[in-house]
Amino acid sequence: MTSILILFVAGAIGALVKEIIQDNKLTLPKKVDGEFALGFLGSCIIGGVAGYLVDGDPVTAGLAGYAGLSVIANLLAKKNQGPELAKNTIAEIIRKVAENKGIDPELAVRVADCESGLNPAAVNLNKDGSKDRGLYQINDKWHPEVSDKIAFDIVLSTQFFCQAFIDGHLDWWKITKKCWEK
Repeated sequence: MTSILILFVAGAIGALVKEIIQDNKLTLPKKVDGEFALGFLGSCIIGGVAGYLVDGDPVTAGLAGYAGLSVIANLLAKKNQGPELAKNTIAEIIRKVAENKGIDPELAVRVADCESGLNPAAVNLNKDGSKDRGLYQINDKWHPEVSDKIAFDIVLSTQFFCQAFIDGHLDWWKITKKCWEK
């Protein structure tokens, strides 16, 4: 019972992040332009259910809460591909954040894919004792201002990447450039 509650809480967090990013307020389920919008509560439920059905992972539930109705379509289209669903959802979140920042969304996804395989929990331990963390492998020695919370959060780390790009620091990811530069 506790694990189901955790999944619904994770779905709620994902839904909350989406509501803050898109509307900067919590909305209720409603019809908008002839299409049904889940709102905050609906996305919480979708997140919890999707997390339970796919793999029982709170990360999946949070991502599903963020994605809302698109999760249902993905679940129906890809019944037995749980990890792929999560990877696709992560890419969708990266694209939305990058678009909001005015950055090429496909570049943002390619860099994250080359750096971490679109794994927001990725960690690489370096010989000097420093750690590369999250989607964009943000190094804790060279970027002490970036907390683990930011580095491991899909939205916040993507915002960090976008700001670095805007500030002309795409070279921070030059080691994987051959992979993402197309």
